[in-house]
Amino acid sequence: MSLSTGKLRIEGYAVVSDDDCIADADGNMPDSLKNDAEWDFFQAGLDAADVSVLGRRSHDATPNHARRNRLVLTRSVEAVKVDGLIVFWNPDACPLAAALQAFELPVSHLAVTGGRDIFDFFLTGEVRFTAFHLSRVRGVTLPGGTGVFSGVNRGQSAEAILAEAGYQPGPLQVLDEGVDVVSWTPAP
Repeated sequence: MSLSTGKLRIEGYAVVSDDDCIADADGNMPDSLKNDAEWDFFQAGLDAADVSVLGRRSHDATPNHARRNRLVLTRSVEAVKVDGLIVFWNPDACPLAAALQAFELPVSHLAVTGGRDIFDFFLTGEVRFTAFHLSRVRGVTLPGGTGVFSGVNRGQSAEAILAEAGYQPGPLQVLDEGVDVVSWTPAP
């Protein structure tokens, strides 16, 4: 399979607090970030994708009840290891195209669900997001939490990081009272 980012849709999905965190100080997603309307938006994105992409810790913490194809970024495998619907991939050892070939099905759409290191990987790497859906739950702060991007923990806002990486915001979409999403796409 030949892979070009022009043909592969890579959409990131994150829900953050007002201080741009995806997890609390203990590394867990608190109930205060959970919202039914945002969950429905997120699940629709996962349902539309051929493969969900996440890190090893997120994979281990989140059962695959929907039986989706998963690409799990991890450095604990030599290159690629297949385990049913799950492909474990070491991005330091082989390209994304090789990992996607392990699914033995056409892959044209990825839904990237995090965590932070995975979001950083697709933000500025060789293979980049074609869209990043940044959902926000208003009125929630998570002091000492995990930022959606590593730059958040260095004092940058998620929006500034996305803009600096060459993405532009779309319109604000209200999902529920106090919950909205902005989809960021590469600037032309």
